[in-house]
Amino acid sequence: MTHAGHAKPLEDVRDISAITYGFMASKALFAALDFDLFTHIARGNESAAALGQATGIAENRLVTLLAALKSLGLITEDNGRFGNAPATSKFLVAGAPGDFRDYVRLVNGAFGYESFRHLSTALRGERVFPDRGFYEGLIYSAGIGGDQFSSAQHSGSLGPARLMAKRIDLRDRKRLLDVGGGSGAYTLAFCAANPLLKATILDFPQTVETARRYARQSGLNDRVAHAAGNAVTTDWPGGHDVVLMSYIWSAVGKDDVAVLARRAFNALPAGGLVLVHDFMVDDGRREPAFAAWYLLGSIFDNPTAVCLTPGFVEGALREAGFKTEETEVMLPGITMLTRATKPA
Repeated sequence: MTHAGHAKPLEDVRDISAITYGFMASKALFAALDFDLFTHIARGNESAAALGQATGIAENRLVTLLAALKSLGLITEDNGRFGNAPATSKFLVAGAPGDFRDYVRLVNGAFGYESFRHLSTALRGERVFPDRGFYEGLIYSAGIGGDQFSSAQHSGSLGPARLMAKRIDLRDRKRLLDVGGGSGAYTLAFCAANPLLKATILDFPQTVETARRYARQSGLNDRVAHAAGNAVTTDWPGGHDVVLMSYIWSAVGKDDVAVLARRAFNALPAGGLVLVHDFMVDDGRREPAFAAWYLLGSIFDNPTAVCLTPGFVEGALREAGFKTEETEVMLPGITMLTRATKPA
């Protein structure tokens, strides 16, 4: 699979500067979310003085932050009255239809931003957490908090999960094994779309209670089981005819990708379906940019991480014995999904 129209080579120093200072824009957004600034604006605190009182930020400092947010198009100002941009109102305000403030603030702001401090270390092949993987180490050992992080991931995953459940027909399947399923957003979406489907979520012990809570809140706890462990080393529960691996291949090394593919093959009956959903760039490794950036983040403390492409994913599944069906774009510009079946 390839895509036309990859990024044009840069010719102007200002384009380099835009990349150089990009982190400042990110931090301005993360800081605004730390103070829930956009929600305060939506609730009628439209002047700098009112916003200063609502957030506790001194007006002189707040005005500087507001200027940065205006420059990014996140807010507007008209005669001293501030307003949220349309996308800000939809996605960055408490109670909004697409509210994913926690995902931006914690998954991207706390975990993602913190992760990229270690990029040079990772590129040298050095390990940040000698006794565990980077994801597990940073989330559960460096103070971010597994439950809080999983909850934030859940809020950001609900929309994509529902999209996948609409696109992938599982009406004739009986049991789904969601490997590395985290909070269970994808499991819950598939179960909601397929009333006869039951599922098991396999993930680190620290995420199990969070996943159980969301299953209860969704009214699906009687159809969702939970298995605690590491997907690479823990025995997988049996009896499933679909295996979903979403965002897990980019989180492990090349050897572990092969292990996961073989485990999926051994866990499924003839005719069983495997779904690999992850960040992928095209086979020429030119685009999409967001996927390339996410994959760059996958190498932290993981010297054998792979730049995932449809060709690589399909090849790994065929090597394990699967018959690949297709790789398609799932989240445009970010993720793709590969389907494969176990031959009879």
